[in-house]
Amino acid sequence: MKICENCGKEHDGSYGSGRFCSKECARSFSSKNSKGQLKEAKCVDCGKTIYIGKRASNKTCRCEECKNEYLINTNKLKGSILKEIKNKKLEKYVKCPICGREHLIYLDCDNYFCKQHNIQHFRSLIKYFGFDKSKLGTTEVENEFNRVRNILYDLYWNKNLSSTELASKFNYKSTPTNITQKFFKNYLNIPVKSCKYATLENYIEGRETTNECNNQYHQQWHTTWNGKEVYLRSSYELDYAKQLDEQKIDYEVEYFHIKYWNSQKQEYRCAIPDFYIPSTNTIVEIKSSYTLDEQNMKDKIKTYKELGYNTKLICDYKEKEI
Repeated sequence: MKICENCGKEHDGSYGSGRFCSKECARSFSSKNSKGQLKEAKCVDCGKTIYIGKRASNKTCRCEECKNEYLINTNKLKGSILKEIKNKKLEKYVKCPICGREHLIYLDCDNYFCKQHNIQHFRSLIKYFGFDKSKLGTTEVENEFNRVRNILYDLYWNKNLSSTELASKFNYKSTPTNITQKFFKNYLNIPVKSCKYATLENYIEGRETTNECNNQYHQQWHTTWNGKEVYLRSSYELDYAKQLDEQKIDYEVEYFHIKYWNSQKQEYRCAIPDFYIPSTNTIVEIKSSYTLDEQNMKDKIKTYKELGYNTKLICDYKEKEI
């Protein structure tokens, strides 16, 4: 029997050279004995002689000065090192690799643009959004940044492009929502449209088909008497569609979107009429007494009539004047 040099237990010597009882003990012994041991090496940047851990690599070792500068230039300055620099109050000015300005380890720059420096974001600007790479490290970089930002702002807010359309236009590989929720909001400082605003805009621009929705109670596809597939959202709508089918009246379901003024919320909203009968140019709204909002329906009908449509409201299977 032999004694393990790490844990002191007896063993049969079957593992390795017989010095240790197991692989774990062999590794533990190696780590403990190499801890605190140093070896001589040379800084890969300046060539200065330094001492590093026995198990550290000679290919990436740097002295303290070169290490800090390397972390700064590669935008990898970590919180612990940043605190150390603050505590030591190092009066060292460096040139920013992005904007070309010289400032104290990025700490004295109060410009919004400088505070948002991020190598990864600039790679995305260059790769997808036409940022001129030659401007990096020069005083022109902020103007170039604002040029790209203004283009994206104009497309998003003035041209009303959705995040999906922006992703397609610039061949952006990540998910479309990343453009607005992360890239625009967190980096470019472009205001992001609310979900309600974006949905209204999509309806008005005709980008979103309301027939695509989850299968919920009483919602189903229906084939009309003349072979069209329509999506109905309630049993009330299904019964009315069957009535029109029996009379062989041509109709459309959620055929268009109409912008109207909501007097209760004091904002523009989008109405999607339930039925449209082309032969009589009539919009038909199907409601139950539970879902009917009379003031909201008045606002919609007012707009329908101003646009020249005939209107009909059916509530709980009965025609209702409003």
